[in-house]
Parts: sequence; structure tokens; C-alpha cells
Amino acid sequence: MTVKAGLGAVGLACAVAACSLLEKPATELVITVDTTFGVPCTIDALRVEVISAGEVITEELALSDADLPGSIVVVPESDPGQVSVTVTGLLGGEAFASATGLVDLADKLRLEQRFVLDQSCVPGPCPAIGVGGYVGLPPPQPRHGCGTRGYRISPTFLTMRDACDMQQVVMARILPGADEQELPSPLTPALPFPFTFYGEPVSQFWVGTNGYLAFSATAPNQLISMIGAAGTLSERFLVPAILPFWDNLRTSPKGVCLAVTGEAPDRMFWITWKEACVASGALACGGVDQGTLTFTVALEEGSHSLYVGYQTMSGAGDRSRGLTATIGVTSGSPACRVSECSSEGVCEDGAQCGYTEVSAQGIVNPLSTFRVAPR
Repeated sequence: MTVKAGLGAVGLACAVAACSLLEKPATELVITVDTTFGVPCTIDALRVEVISAGEVITEELALSDADLPGSIVVVPESDPGQVSVTVTGLLGGEAFASATGLVDLADKLRLEQRFVLDQSCVPGPCPAIGVGGYVGLPPPQPRHGCGTRGYRISPTFLTMRDACDMQQVVMARILPGADEQELPSPLTPALPFPFTFYGEPVSQFWVGTNGYLAFSATAPNQLISMIGAAGTLSERFLVPAILPFWDNLRTSPKGVCLAVTGEAPDRMFWITWKEACVASGALACGGVDQGTLTFTVALEEGSHSLYVGYQTMSGAGDRSRGLTATIGVTSGSPACRVSECSSEGVCEDGAQCGYTEVSAQGIVNPLSTFRVAPR
């Protein structure tokens, strides 16, 4: 039993043109695959296992977004009768979703087994969606983006939660009563589930007292004391990050809380700056003019989206509504200035801007809950 065509440009062309029939095999099994998951952010490879009369072949195929829908052709060396096929979506070598099915190839020249990997296949297995004569690739399934080009910010009705109030699921509490500090994730692994940001898997993140979450392996060194006042993302903060409220802040004794809710593959990871305040010299939070600022970032498993919400933003005048804050996401590699970046995130020369801002030196009033989704 052999694999005649691999998934991808060559295999796809062969399957569509039926060129694999030139060798006139006695039996061919065409396996077609698509997915509702983002590629390559949620799954980056497929493992195909075919079992026939005790013979097992396994192939792993790397994926790009252009590969799916796609197909491979398996050619049994004898009349196999019943064949079992299992398709597993992988992320970083680990199984994420799987589907399996049986097909009877007896007395047939060519037969197709069709798979769609969707939420029902996590962890799986789910069944094949059909068996029949090969007539071409299945229609593409809607797939969420991976953030390789940028992010779209939009309002959301998601109820943002305060991680510090989740007594049963709080995983860590860091940076209590801190000023001008940034710390790496205290968790092992750093995130409770795989997460991709601007198309790159996140292996570590840093929490800053100045209201940012940086996705970098090493210290971002983006504190106000290091780079000056917060500003537009086209000129400052040259590290991949989400900035729910980037300003000269310090944390309260309650610090920053980390919590996870839900079950795989639908978990949410919550990070809350609890009762932070505008920094004022050496004063601890609690002063009348320093305000009370509680805001949260949530990371969503599977969709690789982020959510930002503001629970309490009072005192400190217009600063608590974003007068001097910058809010948004950045890849850390801006390609053009704000004045040259369109609302679709494209520079005048056609390059992707590499950041998306909600505010920069401007009042956002009222501050709303919004979703930051890959596009």
C-alpha cells in the first residue's frame, strides 16, 4: 500500500486532473480533507493513518492555509476489502482533533473518503462525512484567521470577568503594589493552551505594571521609565503585545491576577489589573487623583482572539478614560505611521501596518468591551 500523491500543490493538481489514473491501479482510495480551524495557527499538520488487512501506513503532511481543502491518494497493493482511515490535525506535533472512518474498497476502482475536521472532532474521533466516487475536492469550509496579517477590533457582548474574583480558578497573583516592573508568566507552561499571535506561537508572555501584555521570549523592556511616555504604536512599543491600557500606571496591593475558565477546547485565559492607578511619584494607589482602574485581557482558545474589557475606570479625570493611554495590538514591527495606515490595516505602499490602535493620545469615552480577532 503506497501514497501516490501528497497533500499540497502537487497532490492537489494530480487529484483534480485525475492524473493518478495513468498507472491504472486496481483500487485507489482518495482521502479529501478540509477543516473549520485556522491553518496553520490551530493545526499546522495532518497525520493520515490507513490500516488495511493488518498493514499500516502513516504520513504526516505540513499545512499552509493554501493546502486545504486537499487530497491524497492511497493505492493498496492487493484487494484490501475494508480499509480504516484516521485523519488527525496536529499543532506543534501534538494531536488536536481527529476523525476516522471505514470504507469498503472491494471490487472498486476508485473511492473517496471525505473528512471535515471541526469542533466535534476535538479531541475526537468524529466520523467521516461521506464515502463515494471521487468527483473533486469538497467546497472550502469557513475558517477563522490566524492573525498573520493583522487584527480587526470590534465591539463584543462578551461579559468580561475579573480574574481576581475567580477564587476557585485563580492560577497566580503577581506584581502587588508594584511600579515600573514587568514579570514573565509564573505558569508552567506559560499559557494554559496553545496560542498564536500575529501568526507566531506564543511560548512566553510578560505582564507590565504599565498596562500591557507582551508576547516575547525575553524581557520586553517597554516600561515608561525606559522609553518615555506611551505613544502611537507606529513609533513605540517595538515588541509583540496587546495593550489594554498602556500608560504610566502602578498596581494596587491586589496586583495582577491570572485565571483560566472552561474546558478544552473552549477555555478562556483571563489577566486582570485589579484596582491599578495612575502613577504619582512614590505614592501607592489610593490617592484621590490617582483613580481606580480595573481592566482585563482574555485570550480565547481555538480562535486565537483576544478580548479587552474595563470593569472600573474612575477618578484621575480624563486619564481614566484614556487621555494619555494607548490601546491596541502590535506585532512589534510597524511598517508605517498612523497617518499612512488605512482602517483595513494596510500602509500606503501596500504593506500590512503591523499594528491596530483603538486610541493614541486621545480620549475613549466610554471605554467599551471589544474583541481583537485575527483577520
